Amino acid sequence: MDDRAGQFLSRIAASRVLPSLPQVLLKLLEACRNEETTIKEIAQIINSDSALCGRILGIVNSPFYRRAEKIVRVDDALFQLGRDAVRSIAVSASIHHVFSRVNGQSPFNMKLYWHHALLCAVLARRLSEKTAFKAPELSFLSGILHDVGRVVLWVHFPEEYGKVLADAGNRSELLLEGEARMGITHAEVGAWLLSRWGLDAFTIDAARYHHEPLERIHGAFPLIKIVYAANLLADMPDSDLSRSKVVRELFGLGFTDITDMLSAAREEVRELAESLGIQVAPVELPQQPREGKDGEQGDVLAGEVRDVALLQTALQGLMDAVDRDAIHKAAREGFEILFGTPAVLLFVHDRDRELLVLRDTGGSRLPPGQELTIPMGRNESLPVQALTRRTVLGSRDLRDRGALTIMDEMLVHLLGGEEILCLPLVTQKETVGVFVIGADRAAVQSLAAETRLLTLYGDQVAVALRLDQMRRAQARLYQAGRLAASSALARKVAHEVNNPLSIIKNYLKILGMKLGPDNAAQDELRIVNEEIDRVAIIIRQLTDLTSEKERVRQAVDINGLIRDLAAIIEKSFSAASRIRFHLDLDPALPGLVTDRNGMKQILINLLKNAIEAMKQGGSLFVRTKFLVSKDLEEMAGKAGGKAEQHMEITIRDDGPGIPEAIRQRLFEPYVTTKGEGHSGLGLSVVHSIVRDLGGTIQCESAEGRGTSFVMRFPLNGSVKKA
Repeated sequence: MDDRAGQFLSRIAASRVLPSLPQVLLKLLEACRNEETTIKEIAQIINSDSALCGRILGIVNSPFYRRAEKIVRVDDALFQLGRDAVRSIAVSASIHHVFSRVNGQSPFNMKLYWHHALLCAVLARRLSEKTAFKAPELSFLSGILHDVGRVVLWVHFPEEYGKVLADAGNRSELLLEGEARMGITHAEVGAWLLSRWGLDAFTIDAARYHHEPLERIHGAFPLIKIVYAANLLADMPDSDLSRSKVVRELFGLGFTDITDMLSAAREEVRELAESLGIQVAPVELPQQPREGKDGEQGDVLAGEVRDVALLQTALQGLMDAVDRDAIHKAAREGFEILFGTPAVLLFVHDRDRELLVLRDTGGSRLPPGQELTIPMGRNESLPVQALTRRTVLGSRDLRDRGALTIMDEMLVHLLGGEEILCLPLVTQKETVGVFVIGADRAAVQSLAAETRLLTLYGDQVAVALRLDQMRRAQARLYQAGRLAASSALARKVAHEVNNPLSIIKNYLKILGMKLGPDNAAQDELRIVNEEIDRVAIIIRQLTDLTSEKERVRQAVDINGLIRDLAAIIEKSFSAASRIRFHLDLDPALPGLVTDRNGMKQILINLLKNAIEAMKQGGSLFVRTKFLVSKDLEEMAGKAGGKAEQHMEITIRDDGPGIPEAIRQRLFEPYVTTKGEGHSGLGLSVVHSIVRDLGGTIQCESAEGRGTSFVMRFPLNGSVKKA
């Protein structure tokens, strides 16, 4: 509490109009706190004040308690209701008596005040019963007293506080802002007064914290949460059920439970007010305007129509997305459409590793290719808290309390804004991921005010991502099943194929002996023998398509390998197909330490595909190139380091090209444009081998303009050409 608040309290304490509880009530409170006090002793205290005794018996016998038999003795009331209930009744009646002479005209209306206090008390008791809190009467009492500071401020500072009340109307956020400018809040005054009255610490704190930020309430004791939620619900218009989300978040109650509880509580308040002899009037809470003034209705309607239209546009992008990357891109673009916020990070929940993994870096300052992960578990970072608690969380509140983690601050810096807002993505009780949105402070506050639209859009993104995860999981199972079936078939084929292969090799050996060692055909016989050996190896490998293959690495002359394959392929395939070969092989290309058979399989698949694509004939270009990174070469010259070297192999044809729909799934198994008789495994195998050998492969193609495959393999550590 600052100096200004202390000055206000000093002025209140020194005044002659500070409300005080009757001595008999103070004795009653003390007796109820003492567990050793008997019911008879409590009854004696109440009976010593005939007015208090009459009020209690009147309330006990009122329609509110619905007793079949009339209770005429305080002892019986204590036995029937319990000491806590009688204490609540006594305090409620006495508080009303203490403030009965307060001039509660506009802008402070005592009837409205008592309606809110009683509704909050009834809701607090009902919440405690639904959440198994063991002191429902304490909840009721705390609800009655939570706003008592407002009356004290009105009594002592009618001009200053009257202006605050007039400016705020029925909006609690404006009331708190006005009180803060004035120098003290009604929550602070209420806690101070209840402490002077000797109330228990929990009741005092319920008054002190009932307007705290929701993030702080999560870590409070149950009574604080109960009064906080009851106060929100007591101020909630029928047409706006947004505050019920807070109750669901704090206690896990269903929407129907909350609405039923509100309806029953309002009826109870009417009966309770009659029992206590308190005049109440329901608060006229602000509703949506029925008749527009100065175009206000048109503005509201136009805003709603705009939001719906923008949401439909954003969702259309998600519906059109065909894969995970497209969904990520569409989700980020949707944020730009709806909220004008391009700085968004999408973290996906990896359940196997229990990590949040960054999948989309739109608008961030993350270096290209850099993976960013956030561990789940006990991590206190804002994205993890938002996903775990399944609620939108912002960095501002945590920053004000000094609770931001280094990871949170790094995310702020990464997104280049002042604050971040974390939107959890949850569907069907499955945590899918979290959006981290970065912007300046004003923009984040504006976003936080649109929680409904944010949550609605986040739910749709979560559904799209979850469906994609399920599709990919199903595809993996399907592909694994097909590969397992292919392996079983291959084992049968391998047994039958090995015999004719052995016979062919023997006849080739006999043919070579007949031709003699100097015959020009010996080179071609050698190539055929090597291919037969490779066929045998491939067949053995096909017996288990699902396991990793161990590769034998050796120094390979890539240019020589390409010449050999071009010679045999040109004679075997291209002559009948009217294919013209064009070789452009870099003479400076060094040898490469790699798997010779693997490289052969890559080259034969790509060359054969190109020939089969050019059914009307055409040209096939094969080029090799020795590459050295210029930037790294300059650095090497300055720092004595080693430049990065690569070998590039390009296979290009001038055939019909590959359709766009196929290009998006080009390296997946069983994808083909060749029709019946082709398995669609070739490019999947090529992609897998290139990756195993440490290389990369890219495809460039346009319909009607041919196709080009470009592969790069690192050469550092390879054999240099003499």
